[in-house]
Amino acid sequence: MAEPMPVHGPVLLVVEDDVLVRMTLVDALGDDGFHVLEAEDATQALDLVCTRPDIVAMLTDINLPGGFDGFTLARAVRAVRPALPVLYASGRYSGMEAGKSVEGGRFLAKPFTPSLAAMALRDLMQTPVPRPLAPGAAAGPAPPRS
Repeated sequence: MAEPMPVHGPVLLVVEDDVLVRMTLVDALGDDGFHVLEAEDATQALDLVCTRPDIVAMLTDINLPGGFDGFTLARAVRAVRPALPVLYASGRYSGMEAGKSVEGGRFLAKPFTPSLAAMALRDLMQTPVPRPLAPGAAAGPAPPRS
């Protein structure tokens, strides 16, 4: 049996149903030093996230086939990988809708250049994802004790 090829560069997941857009992103991000995995829908994407712990960020289209949009996918992914950075993309939305995106998610309006996507992903990977507070936990630092 052949040995798997070693992965070079950060592993990204691109979720895009438009095959030409997906191929363009995969090729360009690969040329930019990323190792890119691809999925055409939320089911494939979630399978990859569950089986590939080396994925460091996800770029997902908001409008996906199969009944799950990018917002639903990102929430499902965060249930498995709470700190995974998420970059949303859409040509139909002008921004993220309040309450739909995951904490720390960012948005790119289509059309965008692959170099802009690479820059946004690298920046996103450098920014820690805020952790949700546990039920009953207070926000901010604890008050000083007297």
